[in-house]
Amino acid sequence: MKKPQRFVRCLAVGAGEVYNVNMKFKRPQRVSSYTEASLTAIMTCPSGSKVSLGGAFGLAHYHEFRTTNDIDAWWNDDCPSQDKAAVLQTVHHALSQFGPVIQRRHGDVVSVELQENGRIIFSFQIAQRDALLAPTKDSPWPPVQLDSFEDLLAAKMTALIERGAPRDFIDIHEMCRAGITDIETCWRTWRQREEARGVEAPDVPSATEAVRIHLARIERVRPLEAISDSMDRARAEQLRNWFKNEFCGE
Repeated sequence: MKKPQRFVRCLAVGAGEVYNVNMKFKRPQRVSSYTEASLTAIMTCPSGSKVSLGGAFGLAHYHEFRTTNDIDAWWNDDCPSQDKAAVLQTVHHALSQFGPVIQRRHGDVVSVELQENGRIIFSFQIAQRDALLAPTKDSPWPPVQLDSFEDLLAAKMTALIERGAPRDFIDIHEMCRAGITDIETCWRTWRQREEARGVEAPDVPSATEAVRIHLARIERVRPLEAISDSMDRARAEQLRNWFKNEFCGE
């Protein structure tokens, strides 16, 4: 049985400071036609308020620094199965104007995928969330909701630790570089999400070691000397050193 979700209204970031739960967001400038079609269709669906945007596209509302061609979303609380089916059917119908569409399920995750020549060119993925740190917000596609920055950051930290894809490293580094978060807040937010999921004592040393292992894997697959462009090589070296010396430092 899943533990009930609980809300953490604000996050302390230092002595006498409170994390800004009202961080401003805006509609991303770079929105693909597939994304626009999907969200515009959900706006007309009576169950649209049951959807909250997350993932890289959700983050783009707070800090847009890279393009993403997919939508990752969450079901809001108490979303009955008939409402879920209505949303998925709405997205399926909206994407079918562009080509063949299939729907797949991976555990709690449902993916509606647009294909071209047998290749997936866009996906709308949605899952049942297991923790929520702050209330969702009204997105630029009402009544569709948008995750708070706290929840987006915590989910990205979870992805970094559990998956460790290159884009996860890039996203965390960029948000810290841009000054919209910092290393301490990243780890604190991850711990709070773990606690909200029912983990009594989140294991930060093990999580840190997982990040180091993922980074070592990336370095084996793409060593610096294999990066031909000097600027890309310098950026990669700087990012990797930042994670080793600062993010995962003592």
